[in-house]
Amino acid sequence: MLDQGNDQAAGLRQLMAQAAPLAMLAFPLDGGPGAWIAQLAHALRALGRKPVVLDAGRGTVAAAFGLKLRHELLDLLQGSRPFDDVARTTDDGVWVLRGERGIDAFVASGAPAQQLLGGFARLSQGFDELLLAMPAGELACLAAPGRSVPVLGMDVGSQGRVESYALLKHMAGGFGYRRFSCVVRGADNAAHAAEEHARLAQAARQFLDTEVLLAGWLPAGPEGREAALAHTADTLLRTAATPLLAA
Repeated sequence: MLDQGNDQAAGLRQLMAQAAPLAMLAFPLDGGPGAWIAQLAHALRALGRKPVVLDAGRGTVAAAFGLKLRHELLDLLQGSRPFDDVARTTDDGVWVLRGERGIDAFVASGAPAQQLLGGFARLSQGFDELLLAMPAGELACLAAPGRSVPVLGMDVGSQGRVESYALLKHMAGGFGYRRFSCVVRGADNAAHAAEEHARLAQAARQFLDTEVLLAGWLPAGPEGREAALAHTADTLLRTAATPLLAA
């Protein structure tokens, strides 16, 4: 099913344990650091969840976990490596794998996204959430507009709002997304985060006809970070997680 005779089905057949409930969280990468996504994955784990992170953004997020990933999703799809070789786990139990080549090959194959995403629900690890982190164009191929709620990270200040608005405009105008979730980074407190979010949400509603929900915030320093992360992770599970069915 892949180009040059690669057998995509061979890799997908390895995802054959009993299906477990699985939800997807979609993070469009904007060229900035991905450490905040890694922090949210750790926060989900601290809540007792079992997240797996698929980084298709040139290792932007994977690097934040401090793991050495020698293989990637393409090796799994081709059937040359099992999942335990392709992915690695952190000390607290977050599984991470890279996937830019695998995603490119899968999209080029023309196979439905559910065939890949649902396969993660059949892994024996029994994951609860699949965190997708990749550029907006690739994310749109897997996390369909109208069904998924992309999660944006916005830095406080005018520059952060400008950059987040540009990403919103790109995803709304280019791919048809109409609903987003926002994590405000570097806020002084919850009220500051709400103020920053309100400005972005108003502009998005007025000029792009899109809705931007406030998922939470992350402080600039370590004080209160754990509580803010826990609150944000819990909110994302309730507002931005898209249920996936096993393929």
